[in-house]
Amino acid sequence: MGKQYFDNTMNTERMIDAYFVNNLRIDYEPLIPKTKGVIFQLLVNNIMNSKYESNAYGGNWYENGDEKTWSYYFPQAGINFMVKAALTF
Repeated sequence: MGKQYFDNTMNTERMIDAYFVNNLRIDYEPLIPKTKGVIFQLLVNNIMNSKYESNAYGGNWYENGDEKTWSYYFPQAGINFMVKAALTF
C-alpha cells in the first residue's frame, strides 16, 4: 500500500491516512414508444458514510531552533446521491 504525503518532507506527521470508499450506481433504461432512449440513473457516493480527507496542505518553519508546523485538510462529503434522467428523441 502506498503513502500519500501533502508536502515533500516525507514526514509521517504530514501524511494523509489511508481510506476506502464505496459507491453505488443503478441504471434503468425502459423502452418507451416514440423515443430513441430514456435513461434513469441513481448514483450514491460514500455509501458507508466514511469520514476521510483526500488532500491537504501545510508547511513548516523554524523559530528559535524549534520546528513549527501548520496543516489544513480537505474533508470529503459523507453519504450523498445524484439522480439523472435523460430523454432522447
